[in-house]
Amino acid sequence: MSKLSPRQKSVLQLPYASTKLREGGRPVHVTYDSFGAVAAEYTFFPLMRVLYVRWHGHVTADELVRAAQVGLRINQQLQPLGLMHDIRGTSGDWGDAAPWVEHEWIPGIQAHCASLRSIGFLSDADTPAPYTNLLLLDKLNQEFEFQRFYSLRAAWRWMEQRTMHRQD
Repeated sequence: MSKLSPRQKSVLQLPYASTKLREGGRPVHVTYDSFGAVAAEYTFFPLMRVLYVRWHGHVTADELVRAAQVGLRINQQLQPLGLMHDIRGTSGDWGDAAPWVEHEWIPGIQAHCASLRSIGFLSDADTPAPYTNLLLLDKLNQEFEFQRFYSLRAAWRWMEQRTMHRQD
């Protein structure tokens, strides 16, 4: 049996209702933090038109902004219908990035990726989020169809309903 990289494992473990949906997720980019460690991995699922972002390590406001700037370009290029952020196993207070998200990222997405409507946010149920992080998530909730999840299966089921069965 061949050994899988962490990226391959994370892609292979994404549950969907259909095997066809599970296939075809392709890694599109990796962002590194200021120490050279992986900060975020971006995988695109073309059938659902979902960009899945798997975050790693300790996420600071600066790291979030740096990765989100890359994400803006990726979203503009791929034009996903859904965006799924997976922060399970991460730590960090990135609430200081809220002004940038509100005044740069949200308008950038709305101007250059009009197809993006749904954002899912997957986190650990047993890890409390800093209040400032929750304030940032509230800004996303005000602008997009947004949902926070503690189960990967529930998150992907929700995203599938919004991308595969959408009547635009």
